[in-house]
Amino acid sequence: MGFLDTLLGKSKLPKPKPDKLFAMSTAYVTLSTNFSLISKGAGICFKPLEASRFTRAEIEIRELLQQSCKETNTQYSIKKDSYGYMWIVLNDPEFEDLVTTLYMVSETLREHDFGEQLLCAVFKFKDESDVYWIYNYKQATFYPFVPGDNKKRNASYEFRLRSIMEKELPIEKDVERWYPMWDIPV
Repeated sequence: MGFLDTLLGKSKLPKPKPDKLFAMSTAYVTLSTNFSLISKGAGICFKPLEASRFTRAEIEIRELLQQSCKETNTQYSIKKDSYGYMWIVLNDPEFEDLVTTLYMVSETLREHDFGEQLLCAVFKFKDESDVYWIYNYKQATFYPFVPGDNKKRNASYEFRLRSIMEKELPIEKDVERWYPMWDIPV
């Protein structure tokens, strides 16, 4: 950021860092062993743009998903949420395939210079409740989200997850950045 940008109050968005997604591959073993969590899919969320360049990127992503998912038997769907964000939702019994596909989609967006449009990747797990691990692309960190009844969070479970997983995952240190994501379509 230059001096003039600082003076005028402009700031640049941090570049997304999808490489850290792969930390979830090894963390999955601990999550399933220590918490008896079962993978129930994953998703990637990004803000679509009304631009022809973005349309080309979206076409490439759809072709990538068709080809990749045919080889891995991953099932996918594309949804738009009530905020206008696009979700690519994946289901596959092989957890590694979920991580790899999320990475390929995020890399495709980055290659087309739309990395700033990436919001998050979400990994859904299930035990007696839904447990989500959310990867914030801008911060390159994960955080747990355990929704409860009436739009309340199970904070004690989230903190327990953090205490065990902070050795394996880059966890967001600032709890204020553990944004709740209600009604995740994953």
